This record gives sequence, C-alpha cells and structure tokens, in this order.
Amino acid sequence: MGTHQNGPAHLFSNPSTPLLSVISSQPKHYLGEALLRKWPGTTHIPYLFKILSCQKALPLQVHPDKELAKHLSEKDPEAFVDPNHKPEIAVSIGEPIDNGAWGEGIAFTGFVGFQPIGRIREYIKSIPELRGALGNDPVAELFVSCKPDEEKERLKQIYSLILRRPQNEVARHVRSLVDRIGKGDWPSDPTSKELGRLVIKVNAQYPGDVGVFSTVFFMNFIKLQRGESVYIGADEIHAYLEGDIIECMAISDNVLNVAFVPPEERQVDDFLRALTFTARDKDHWLLSHESYSKSKEGKTQVYAPPCEEFIVLGTSLGKDGMETLGAVGGPTIGIVTQGRIRVIVGKEREELDTGGIIFVAPGNEIQVEHLERGAEGEIWWASTVV
Repeated sequence: MGTHQNGPAHLFSNPSTPLLSVISSQPKHYLGEALLRKWPGTTHIPYLFKILSCQKALPLQVHPDKELAKHLSEKDPEAFVDPNHKPEIAVSIGEPIDNGAWGEGIAFTGFVGFQPIGRIREYIKSIPELRGALGNDPVAELFVSCKPDEEKERLKQIYSLILRRPQNEVARHVRSLVDRIGKGDWPSDPTSKELGRLVIKVNAQYPGDVGVFSTVFFMNFIKLQRGESVYIGADEIHAYLEGDIIECMAISDNVLNVAFVPPEERQVDDFLRALTFTARDKDHWLLSHESYSKSKEGKTQVYAPPCEEFIVLGTSLGKDGMETLGAVGGPTIGIVTQGRIRVIVGKEREELDTGGIIFVAPGNEIQVEHLERGAEGEIWWASTVV
C-alpha cells in the first residue's frame, strides 16, 4: 500500500488509475503543505505499508542507508530502483504459531540483529560443527579472545568468513550438526533445546544453507505475541521466520540478501559493507506502543519508531465499538484486518470488509464504526506526522 513503483496502489473504483497519479494532480491536498515543506517537490507517500504472512524464513537481509542506497542505485539502477533508506517496523497481528511450541501466545518469530558477543563466543567454543564451518580459521580464535574494544571488528571478520566459506563445506557441517541433534547428542537445558529446534526447523526449509549457522548462532531470536513489535533501522541484519505482521517502512525497495536465496542472488560484499556490526540484546529491538493522543475513544495504540517517515496505529473496536481519530498533517492509509467497518471522513463514508483499504488526505478527522455485532473489529493505519 503506497506509491513506490514496485507494486503501486491503484483505486478500487478505477483499477487502471494509480494512487500516485491522483496525488500528483493535487499534491498539496493529498500530501499536505507540512509534508511538502519537509520533502519539497515530492508526489509520493513517504512510506510503504504491508501485511506480510510468512511460513518459512525470508532471506537473511539488510536494507542499506541513504548513502549506500544512492551508490547502489547509481551503479545498478535496475536492481536498486530508488536511492532511499528503508527503516521498518513489524507488528505481530496473527494467531499463535506452532501450537504454542515457542511459548504461550507467540504469534511471530524471526532473527533480528547480532546477539551479544559473549553468547556468540560460547557457541564457537562449544559447537565443533560451527568451528568446522569456519574452517578452523585463526579468525575464530581471534574473535573468541578479543578485547571489548576489538569486538565490532572481530565480529565483522568472523561473519565475513562464514558467509564466504565454500557452500559445500558449510553444508557438510550443517548436516553433521543436524544428525547430532537428531540423535539426542545435544544439551537438554531450555536454551539449548530451543537452539536445536531452530537448527532443525531452518535446515528443513533451506538444507545446508549458510543461514542455518549465520542466523541461529549469531543473531537474536525474537518471539512476539500479538500486538508486540520490533523496529529495524537501516543497515541492520534481519530474517523473519514465521507469522503474520503489519509491516511499515520508508518508501524504498532496496534489499541486500546473503542467505536463504539461490547463490546467484547473494550480494555478500555490499551486504557486509552495509552492516553496523553492533551486537545488542534482543530487548533492544522491541518497539513499545502506547495510547494514541489523537484517539477520542481510547481504542487506538500508536507505534512510533525513531524515523520521520511514518507511524503505525492499531484501532481495536471490539464487538460493537466506535472510534474517532484527530486530524494529522500527513497522508494516512488504513486496512481492515477484522470485521466490517464504516469509515467516515467529512461528508464521505465507505463501508470496508476485511481486507478493504482506504486513503485519507491530511487534515481530516477520521471516524470508524464496527458494523458486525458480536464479532471483533480491527483496522490498522500508517500515517506521517508532520
């Protein structure tokens, strides 16, 4: 949902008309004067808004910052069609997955950011298959024994090493580890059991892939309940695993992949060039939400990441609710995820079934009403606050 050239939105009443052409006809009306002062000359909504459903690991990826995105777009404009960065948030909106195997109420899982160095160090010391996949290279020993002020550089060296190792060698060690776990020759404490389950699960989806090692033993494993979210800035490593999410990001389609994709699609050099190589605990990535200040009935939560392009709002109407959202200075897009909902903006009103999408120009109060008595009503919004 947005105006990016890779998958632009069109009008429901006139599918041949792109939303971009409507906005371009009256940018001041559809984007707002405040937004045009911030981004002079634009005719684009500054964000992309998605619902994403995944049942297997998505590519291990990073979205480059503006400087690298500009360089990549100039070098290869067909692959990198815009010069923008792509910070993003993911909000879990699905039902619990894997019959609760990851924990009560867990509805989304994924790998986000490098985990603390101490944990990676222990895995390399204690898992012979991981050391073997690294080729028993001296870089591994330098990483294990490095001082705090060397950690970022040593992490870059060892991660570069494993991504560049011959795939057949990595696959051999992955198979060896999978066999060992399958035979029960693996620690039984809760943390180790979860690691073992992840190795088995990811390898079943991408047998022998370098991503089995480069996610499970290097990255944070994130588990979200419904309504919880993560924020991933530009240049940060991630790979979503399973679940349904609301996803919103700055308007860009730039991505660099290194695992869970065919070898010819791996962009290792640029991927490594983009990464921050900052190791953090999993809690760092969580994005809190709070009651939305422009909610008149108190039924809307706001997710406000540290970027200027967008916020995300979740309106839960319950079984018979109504809500009014105060006007904002930027464009707003809403999608109904549960129920049948009437949306009233000024003198206009639309009734939207689940999956229905609406665009609201800046400066307008939005009223929503749930029309299906006895069923849950929910609508998610993306907006720009300027």
